Amino acid sequence: RMEERVDWFLRRWTFTSITDFLRISHPPLSHDTSAIGRVQREKPSAHILVPNEAEMIATKLPITVVVPCYNEELILPYLANTLRSVEGRLADAYVPQFIFVNDGSTDGTAESLRRLFGDHRSCRIVHMPSNSGVAAAILYGISNATTEVVCSIDCDCTYDPHELERMIPMLHDDVSMVTASPYHEKGLVRNVAGWRLFLSRTVSRMYRWLMHNKLATYTSCFRVYRRSAVQGITLDRGGFLGITELLGRLDLAGHRIVEHPTTLDVRMMGRSKLRVVRAIGGHLTLLTKLAVLRLTGTRRLGPSTKHSAVPAASETPDG
Repeated sequence: RMEERVDWFLRRWTFTSITDFLRISHPPLSHDTSAIGRVQREKPSAHILVPNEAEMIATKLPITVVVPCYNEELILPYLANTLRSVEGRLADAYVPQFIFVNDGSTDGTAESLRRLFGDHRSCRIVHMPSNSGVAAAILYGISNATTEVVCSIDCDCTYDPHELERMIPMLHDDVSMVTASPYHEKGLVRNVAGWRLFLSRTVSRMYRWLMHNKLATYTSCFRVYRRSAVQGITLDRGGFLGITELLGRLDLAGHRIVEHPTTLDVRMMGRSKLRVVRAIGGHLTLLTKLAVLRLTGTRRLGPSTKHSAVPAASETPDG
């Protein structure tokens, strides 16, 4: 209902800038054409590193941020503005690369990705031939990454991607995954229906009872991975349920997983692609399977080739 609400406000009141309201005289800000997400169709100029800048980049940690996109045409301009700020914050300690995975979108997502990010030297756009789900898209993005540290974020920014600045340092040598945790005692959930929140918390408590890593949240897509730990993993489920399955596979294999308290907010635009009743049934099935494997002492969920981190030949990246 975002469009309806914005229209309601704009018809009733007049808006102005803070500087005009406070009558502050300030020179116009310069436009940063090197920042991520330029909407203008201008080609980036050649960038020549001066000696000091080259030395600084050599000391920074290269990282990759994977962004799964399925029918996100409306949200992408907002995402571009957010990632411009995220890139600037991360650039102090890291060399960030961005991989956008178009997960078989049927709207204008592919064109929007090309327009917003196609010319940026730190961005790659890869396409999956059909919609395979968010977990499969993240694994495909990880398989296309060349860095050991790989992050995954939600395209709709229900988690603030700026939190990566705090999450990445938590990926110590003995840690394979850092996951965002709104259900942590220091986390927060805003503008999410109470019944839905109750179901999510209940599911997380059930996973906590089964898993070796005692976390408050097991279902978040907002994570930092050690690429070597997840490379080659295959999933039986490619959608939202696959996000939990991926964590479960790492848990049963003996990997250490830590969580970072964060805030979960409702989508600003578009519709959530999570079908609650179907998701609950899927989680119950996965919980049952995990329980059996835990009781039998099995450390893996078993072989599968449905959703793999190894890209198929037809899934050719471009951009």
